[in-house]
Amino acid sequence: MSTTPKELIDCATAMSQSATDEAAYRAVCSRAYYGAFHAAKAFHDALPSPGTVGSARGRHEQLISQLSNPTVSSKNKKHGKSVAIGKTLRSLVTTRVLADYTITAAVDKATATSAAQNAVVLHTAATT
Repeated sequence: MSTTPKELIDCATAMSQSATDEAAYRAVCSRAYYGAFHAAKAFHDALPSPGTVGSARGRHEQLISQLSNPTVSSKNKKHGKSVAIGKTLRSLVTTRVLADYTITAAVDKATATSAAQNAVVLHTAATT
């Protein structure tokens, strides 16, 4: 069985609406990010040329760098869309890292709701 980025984002959205504790808020942030990551990767993979990695290390940081530094012409509407997707993915990964690795930090319902909403925005941009 497999899933899609949209299904992961829909799951995060549904979880955010019913979440009542911090463990659930953290799970929302994680699901929202991974759904957005896969949508962003599919968008980037469909570009006529890959963006610039620069000095980014690791798969996630490299994708964010490539999206933020596209090599497609600035006249191509996908150029601006790529930059916007990169910016949103940067915000989502920051929240996901906080939720997954910084156990002493507070993650609240507003943070989870925002992550789910940002993932929906990213998915829409990546697929339209």
